[in-house]
Amino acid sequence: MIVRSGSVWDARRPGACAVSSPKSGLRSGTWTSIGASCDQFEALLSTLYIVITDFNGFAQTSRCLDALISSDRSDFHTLVVDHGTSDETRRGLQARYPEVCRIQGSEDLWWTGAVNLGVRFALESGASAVMLLNNDCYVEPGAIDILVRNWRENPGAIVAPVQRDYLSGDILSYDPGTCFLLGFSTLRGPRKIPRRVMERPLIDVDLILGGRGAIIPAVVFEQVGLFDEIELPHYGADHDFYLRARDKGVRLCVATNAFVDVDDTRTTAADRPGELSFREFVATFKNRRSHRNLGDVAALYRKHYPVPGFYVVGVVLSTIRYFLIYVIGRCWRRLGPTRIDRRETK
Repeated sequence: MIVRSGSVWDARRPGACAVSSPKSGLRSGTWTSIGASCDQFEALLSTLYIVITDFNGFAQTSRCLDALISSDRSDFHTLVVDHGTSDETRRGLQARYPEVCRIQGSEDLWWTGAVNLGVRFALESGASAVMLLNNDCYVEPGAIDILVRNWRENPGAIVAPVQRDYLSGDILSYDPGTCFLLGFSTLRGPRKIPRRVMERPLIDVDLILGGRGAIIPAVVFEQVGLFDEIELPHYGADHDFYLRARDKGVRLCVATNAFVDVDDTRTTAADRPGELSFREFVATFKNRRSHRNLGDVAALYRKHYPVPGFYVVGVVLSTIRYFLIYVIGRCWRRLGPTRIDRRETK
């Protein structure tokens, strides 16, 4: 159900679905209005809705919301899709963020289903564009203003910020790509932005990474459909969506002077394989919460491998690469110099 200021929508009751596309692999997601309308959530011209998903992670979500509150502009609506198993997020939003619209989803939605639920509600409410924002991402105060201005100047493009590490401030990604042929679904690209690039307020890229502040115009959802929650319920759906959009002729852009900080210390250790035992590492290939889980990896390669019918080659190469990274990480951890945990120095 969706709750704000005495208004309630039930996302699990029969009702009208805002967007449906057989190409997107969308499960039927619905809601019904069973209360008074949210006045501040009525459709407005050029309205931006920010969709945040939460699965038992209110500590992260609250920091994400605090960053939005500190933004230089406030003419946007915030939706939190709460699909967790605890009551903490509901109570926290009611007490600290009464202006936020909470959407209750079932716990089996995973990331993709939760995002689709929020996007459908935003589009049904008249959103001109939707920003996807993971709850471990914190936008800089001026980021939304910069992104919105670039979106309005390029109304058919997807516009994303530069991604930085929350603790170190280092660039994580600004111009990523892929090489599915050789088993690389993600190439993060250069970690430093050259001055000649910084002088351009908006650059075209081949890929956008994740739900980390990207603004997606409503017209793009009309062209591409929603995220594929059938074949890619948790990982890979973002890649798939942006690649499908690119294939449809949609520009993928990064605003070089807009930044979002990504706090990977509050997420899974899967991105730091050297910290895992061998048994734990192998288990990540079966764990849906890991970006290495073979189900999602195989589905992504099946859809985007450049040689039709040979996607298994890409999956095998990807798996070998992960094992090599793990071995190198373990060796470095055992034989490398003593390092100070950056979390202890923040």
